[in-house]
Amino acid sequence: MSREHQRHPNVFSKPNPVLEWRKYSTGGHNMKWKTAIFLSVSWLSTALAQTSTPVTADKVTVQTTQGAVIGTQGTVNTFLGLPYAAPPLGDLRWKPPQPPTSWIAPRSATTFSSQCPQAVIGLFALPGETPGEVRGNEDCLYLNVYAPKTATPQSHLPVMFWIHGGAFTAGSASTYDGSILAEKNDMVVVTVNYRLGALGFLSLPALSAESGGESGNYGLMDQQAALKWVRQNIAAFGGDPQRVTVAGESAGAMSICAQLTSPQAAGLFEGAILQSGLCTSPGNAVTLADAAQRNVRYASNLGCRADDLVCLRNVDPAKLALTKVPGLRPASNLVWSPVYASGLLPLTLQDAFAQGKFSRIPVMSGTNHDEGRLFVSVASPEGKPISPVLYWGAAGLTAGAGNAVNVLSKYPYRRYGTPALAFATLFTDAVFSCPALRVDDALSQYVPVYAFEFADPQAATTIKSPADLPGMGSAHSSSLVYAFQTSVPGLADSAQLSPAQRSLSDLFSSAWATFVKTGNPNPVGKTDWRAYSSERQNVQVFTPSSVQESTAFAAEHQCPFWLGLNLK
Repeated sequence: MSREHQRHPNVFSKPNPVLEWRKYSTGGHNMKWKTAIFLSVSWLSTALAQTSTPVTADKVTVQTTQGAVIGTQGTVNTFLGLPYAAPPLGDLRWKPPQPPTSWIAPRSATTFSSQCPQAVIGLFALPGETPGEVRGNEDCLYLNVYAPKTATPQSHLPVMFWIHGGAFTAGSASTYDGSILAEKNDMVVVTVNYRLGALGFLSLPALSAESGGESGNYGLMDQQAALKWVRQNIAAFGGDPQRVTVAGESAGAMSICAQLTSPQAAGLFEGAILQSGLCTSPGNAVTLADAAQRNVRYASNLGCRADDLVCLRNVDPAKLALTKVPGLRPASNLVWSPVYASGLLPLTLQDAFAQGKFSRIPVMSGTNHDEGRLFVSVASPEGKPISPVLYWGAAGLTAGAGNAVNVLSKYPYRRYGTPALAFATLFTDAVFSCPALRVDDALSQYVPVYAFEFADPQAATTIKSPADLPGMGSAHSSSLVYAFQTSVPGLADSAQLSPAQRSLSDLFSSAWATFVKTGNPNPVGKTDWRAYSSERQNVQVFTPSSVQESTAFAAEHQCPFWLGLNLK
């Protein structure tokens, strides 16, 4: 296969062809499990630390389509808080993003914008914050650009467009510092905010009626608007608008899966990196019609009739973030998420992938070996060991009551030593590893897919492991410190990395960067990492001691069992 982007016929019709390479609700403890599993995903993407600009830095000016912006020039050129859409306030709440206004005087781009509104989660409140508060501001549609200090409009550097995770209810672009990736790999990194929670994903019959039958998915529309801004402006920062790779983790990766299948996103990016996505995980495929009916009750909880859009658009963002959503599906991890059977997403992700109805671009797709340990670590009630009864209930709800006996026979807690480790393993396999394999199988029928597993058995982390887990392993989000090669406070301090882990970080981050540059994670002249084949089911496994292909991934994670259940 060529080292450059390969062109494939795009499944979507566009004037310009795309460059193509390739849970728990039945009892008190179970509700705590469902809440903690959801909140833990949210927490890891909140801005537990804000990236700072260099202490000693010069100014650098770039001309955008809206006007000149003044950033800082330290080890890299950094431009923070660039508006890619108009503030979605007032009548623009629950509307597609609108173009930003222009300015005449040069605009300062040296500080981050506000986060999008999100609840402060009790266990993870920042100093000075109180659980039940809401951080952020509705005026939040901004992005950040990190570019090598030598970049010019003639540089045509590859671009990585980062979409943060956070269960579609939390997170911020400012959490992720793209400086090291940009400097070490001679590429441009963009990080983006998008509307979250009800502001980003509320669907209602009245909203659909005023928008030609479409509502919800505003957060995905924001991402598309930001990608269009990149197409129009990134050359001025030294980037190549025709070499954009979208990358994301958790809900960010699920967003990318959705964008792959959205006809409106075709042609906006040339490659995709999916880290720990929930693209076809059980319980997350909600139709527009089902969500709209559920949200009628949510509107009532807000004190508004579901058809009174004036009332709804005047509800305080804090109340929107804190009001409970009724009628969630028991197996779902997500309170708010993309909706399907809509104009933006005609099919569920699983159906779109199976039918080949997605943009034909290369994909790098991976999970962490111990994803579920994060959720167990924050879901243990009051820090107590997970009881067998709680494990049995959680296991049954994850797979559905009809599958409970089979699931428990596959994951007897005595085999693992504790119910906590049994559930962490079960959750990893059911929600992350095996759904990811299903995505790889489907996508690889049409495009090159480079499958990987991050498997540092003692990944650097600041999260305390509960006594009934044998450490955090490579838990959910643990790979991000290795990929970005910088600390993510609240998750890990890069100073914790051992020499072997630093070497692993170099290899892992370099694979991401090489993929961004060429559509293939192999260094030039090497082919050690073979594209995924559904026959081989080959996955590249990253550990501190080795990086090598494995064909044991499916068996280790019991994927024949899980995929045979065909959970929806």
